[in-house]
Amino acid sequence: MLYRLDDVDCVSARGHAAIGGAMAIQAVWLYDRAVDMAGLAEFHAALRDGKLGRAVAAAVIPAAGDRWTARAEIAPVEVAPAAIARGELEEWIAEQARAELRTYGGPAWRLAVARLDDGGSVVSLLVSHTIVDGRGLCDAVLAAVARERTEFHYRSDEFGATRRLFADLAAAAKRVGPALTAVVLGARLAAARRAQPAIDAAPEPGFRVPTLDVKVPARLWRAAAAARGGTATTLAVAVMAEIAAAAGRVDDQGTVRMMMPVSTRVEDDHRANALGSIEFEVGDVPDDLAPLRALMKEKLSAAAAAGQAPPPVFPVAVALPRGLYGVLARQAATDSTRTVCSNLGELDPRMVDIDGSAATSLRIGLINQSLTSRAVVAGRGGTLYGLFFECGDRISLQINAFHPPALENLEQLTEAVHRVLARYQLTVTSE
Repeated sequence: MLYRLDDVDCVSARGHAAIGGAMAIQAVWLYDRAVDMAGLAEFHAALRDGKLGRAVAAAVIPAAGDRWTARAEIAPVEVAPAAIARGELEEWIAEQARAELRTYGGPAWRLAVARLDDGGSVVSLLVSHTIVDGRGLCDAVLAAVARERTEFHYRSDEFGATRRLFADLAAAAKRVGPALTAVVLGARLAAARRAQPAIDAAPEPGFRVPTLDVKVPARLWRAAAAARGGTATTLAVAVMAEIAAAAGRVDDQGTVRMMMPVSTRVEDDHRANALGSIEFEVGDVPDDLAPLRALMKEKLSAAAAAGQAPPPVFPVAVALPRGLYGVLARQAATDSTRTVCSNLGELDPRMVDIDGSAATSLRIGLINQSLTSRAVVAGRGGTLYGLFFECGDRISLQINAFHPPALENLEQLTEAVHRVLARYQLTVTSE
């Protein structure tokens, strides 16, 4: 098994480490009953011995690229000592989203459970995006539900210090071309770092990027999409575009710039992030979604024809000194007009069976732990991100948004989302 990280995974690991706080994915299972703790312990053990059973180890020579290690620290299941009030559920979920993750060495994921005072319960799984993407997380959960083990074995874990050094030298020697280009990129980044205005990065007590999770009956969602010549995915993009336009998150021409991650994962694919993306512009969203559907189909076909090669900046970035990754990561993350719509598709119904029986509801969303204050988020141009999937008989859409003055608190986000859904004759169901 190859032990060297893919360039995309390596740059991701270093970038998030440099700016502080992980980029993570959080899955939350809600129950109207008590969780089977024995079943949850088996699920945790299967995750540990399966697709989440690894972490990143730093290369001796950075230009070689970091490596995977199966010798990862694994956090135990965290059990809340007392039942929490139903009214405090969202705060408990937010608290779990802030839990420390260490991509290098681990623990790179955490599983927590709490009882609710009304007899229900909740489970949170927080995973570093560096070790798994959304589709990979679903695969890991399903494998653990089936109690499958997929243990990782990396020969580099057995290397001594000298052999590891020589292995890194050999790997770095293959990057002479990218290393030379990295000198130029490094000079530009160093200059940018000196020119960057100082932003108060101190955490703001109580701040959280406004996050809303909504559920809509799947049959109604699909019917609304079909009636307008679209698909379930087209409708999700249209909803995100309308929220962006209403908030003023548009370019100088008043156009929404949309980005959609696209999975490139294949069978027996051990990459952490097997992702590409498509980008396109959305003007006024008409009642007829057929043109948007055709545009997205064209972009997806072009991406498939282009293959899986990552952008050329990634091999170059691996050769950069670690001290410049903070500048690179902040530049990549700063965009005042981009809106992201991520689609996990229709999930296997076993996704809700983590303790052996079905949960009442499932949420999945993106967590950016580095966004710790209004000043930090505003300095990166705000954010608008939606993650969409279907599970059981419901469509789930979790939206993270901060774009002042229209979107800077949960009340504004809730009103905006409900207003857009109402335009499609869609109403939100309770969990």
